Amino acid sequence: MDQGKMRNLEKIAEIAALCGIRGEIDEENECFSAACRFGDGRTQRVFIRQMITTPNGDDVATFFSPARIVKKGVLRGGLSKEDALDLLARNENALFARFGIWSNRQSDMVVASVDAILDTLDTKEFEAHIMSVAVLADQYEEEHGDDRF
Repeated sequence: MDQGKMRNLEKIAEIAALCGIRGEIDEENECFSAACRFGDGRTQRVFIRQMITTPNGDDVATFFSPARIVKKGVLRGGLSKEDALDLLARNENALFARFGIWSNRQSDMVVASVDAILDTLDTKEFEAHIMSVAVLADQYEEEHGDDRF
């Protein structure tokens, strides 16, 4: 991992600590991860990683939380057309986060995510982003009968 990404992950870890959020830097996957626990015993994992640097030099981090794993090939046997349309409709009503699909070699994953500029990220915004993606992902996950993440 390059030094810039590591510095940004350390900054994320520092902000999390100021919020009282315990997490860890995962150097292999180049992200920070933390668990959110809800009063009903459910939990939700949230990851934060640097995604891009804007043309004017701002580092942008993505907060994301997995909600559901589906077979590889969105709309080709993985996520149904109805489920895809449902996610689009949910995006219209979601505050501070959105649903998307993240793909890896084995599967596609429905995630809730939000982006933030690291240099302006304060503790209140950090907490709002963590909770926004965690709650949105957990609600979706619970509707699909799971508590995997």
